[in-house]
Amino acid sequence: MGLERDNRSIILEAAAAEFAERGFDGARVDAIARRAGVNKALIYYYFDNKEALLDLLFLETRDAVMGLLKTKEMQGVDLDSTEALTRMMVSFLDLLEQRQNVVRVIIMELSKRTPINSRIFEFIEEIMEVMFSMAGEELHPESEDLASHRVTEFFTGIMPLLDYVAYHELWMERYKVEESTLRSRFVRSFLGTHFAYSLAALRGGQGM
Repeated sequence: MGLERDNRSIILEAAAAEFAERGFDGARVDAIARRAGVNKALIYYYFDNKEALLDLLFLETRDAVMGLLKTKEMQGVDLDSTEALTRMMVSFLDLLEQRQNVVRVIIMELSKRTPINSRIFEFIEEIMEVMFSMAGEELHPESEDLASHRVTEFFTGIMPLLDYVAYHELWMERYKVEESTLRSRFVRSFLGTHFAYSLAALRGGQGM
């Protein structure tokens, strides 16, 4: 059982790297096998095709994010405490950076009109639903308020967060900045802009 788990993990890690480098369409099972150091037949033993590989990578990332958001610490976070929100952001960034290649694939595939794109949006919508509930807001699925909150959360919250995870190393190299410094600046900026605005909107503090 341990060996099987190890094989699957190695294959998934190699697949994430290949998808992040070449995109889903450009990735080949042969190349994934080479990266993983396994026989191609072993990949097909565990997975039907490369779509199954990508699906599992997305599902595991979704489950990890949802699991974090539903922890007692996250559900009980003091939304008015900068210190508590900073800890929340650090936990979120840590989790996503462990899955940086999957995040890069998400960004890449979001720009395409494919069934994969649809699955990513469904995944993001699930996350937004949990985030809205954390702010104590229950929104009807067809309401104008929900549509507005989704626009704000997606374009000014989720996408900048994914972009930071995907590209922060390039920024560090170009501008010669330490990771801890860059992360601190990003978290402060994120909380002071997107989070402050969206929380006020959810609480009815301003129109959207």
